[in-house]
Amino acid sequence: MSKAARIVVITGVIFIAVTALTLRRRRASDAATLTAYKAELRAKGEQLSAEELGFPRPPEASRNLDLLLAGVSQLGSAQVEPGRLELMHFVSAGRAEVAWAQPQLGLIAKRVADATTATWESYSAQFDTATNALQTIRAAVQVPPRYFFNDPTNFTNAPKAPLVQLRTAAEWLMGDAIAALHVGQLDRARGDIHALTQLAQFHRDDLALVSQMIRPGIAGVGLATTWEALQAKGWSEESLATLQSDWEAMDLANVFEKAIVGERTFGEAYFNYMRALSSRQRAAVTSSGNRSGRWSAEDFFNELFVMPLWRANSESDEFFFLRHIQISLDAFRQLQQGTPWPEVSKQINTNLAGFESVISNPVTRYHHLVSGIVLPNYIRAGSMCIRNETQRRLTVTALALARFHLRAGTFPTELAALVPQFLSAVPLDPMSAKPLRYRLNGDGSFTLYSVGEDGRDDGGDPNASRGTNTFGLWEGRDAVWPSAVK
Repeated sequence: MSKAARIVVITGVIFIAVTALTLRRRRASDAATLTAYKAELRAKGEQLSAEELGFPRPPEASRNLDLLLAGVSQLGSAQVEPGRLELMHFVSAGRAEVAWAQPQLGLIAKRVADATTATWESYSAQFDTATNALQTIRAAVQVPPRYFFNDPTNFTNAPKAPLVQLRTAAEWLMGDAIAALHVGQLDRARGDIHALTQLAQFHRDDLALVSQMIRPGIAGVGLATTWEALQAKGWSEESLATLQSDWEAMDLANVFEKAIVGERTFGEAYFNYMRALSSRQRAAVTSSGNRSGRWSAEDFFNELFVMPLWRANSESDEFFFLRHIQISLDAFRQLQQGTPWPEVSKQINTNLAGFESVISNPVTRYHHLVSGIVLPNYIRAGSMCIRNETQRRLTVTALALARFHLRAGTFPTELAALVPQFLSAVPLDPMSAKPLRYRLNGDGSFTLYSVGEDGRDDGGDPNASRGTNTFGLWEGRDAVWPSAVK
């Protein structure tokens, strides 16, 4: 070997040794940083692992989920899908059409022919046919099971959550309530709304994001149905108090926190799972090409370079993941301390934007490969939860106002008059962290509203904030409880 060749070899060996030593020291430093950060979080009361949160748990003894699934399976096909009925349909700023009071059935049509041929008679008849199935569903929801995924660490063999069945049950309960309101059967409608509130409590202790996010979706169906019900005459104060109590028992704001804590737990389990795999196995579970049975050049690149690089930086990636989760959790928890949602959502958006900039950067994304897989873009989930929580508080207040009106024959001049007989306290607006806005109008009606997602009080202005002809509760400058158009 020539002198020049020996110099090259020796230089190469020294470079590899120095690089290996540097990487080893860096990894040791990253591991120490991660360990210290986890200890800091736990000292603050955070529970990071499934075991700390009480999982795995024995499967629930409750048969109510099986009963619900049996009821849904008995529903059969519908001539008119109940979920296609549009409730609380805004026809102008602050004014919504009462679905059950319309002479013609108002559908979100899949085909033009459906919207013109469907009638109240055909729509209502399918609920008469499904009486037994609906009774089974109503019975099943009286004691909602607390969780579906009893072992979050077993995510590779996790059973499929019954999200479609839960949504189907909600739509049929909603449809039956509207059909009942159409013919003046208030008790039947109240039973359906009660069942909807209970259905929204299914799997309330589950750690999976999907299980938590179906809950505000179902609650949204129930809230729209409750608005429809409040437009009917003949309610007793006792019935309204029962509906109010059902909605008061729910808190949709904490759904978001549960979902993010759950995603952190799944993420921690996934980091441990990925570290236990070989480089080829890691490449396989993250590769679309391998699922087709063929390995591409990209797959081999992942196996030989990307996965070893990630493993060497996995502690740094896990720290990155935990830190971004914690920033959003801390921001969200400020909501409970009186910070308005617009400020909270701005902090979460800024945090997620920083996260996205790292995992989308070609230079840094391989270092944070698993973070990019396990951390969802959850700001839309948070927004849905807070919107529905705000609507829930508006609904509770509107029910209390209806009860006051039944007794006094008029609405109060201020919401404080509802306390303590009809409300324990005036509900706070999550958008402002101040009480919901209210005024008694000159014609004896009232204006009840949230300041909306911009956090600014525009005096209960329901007109579109962007100068469009789009109407809706969240389209206006303020989120105004709509008046009814029959």
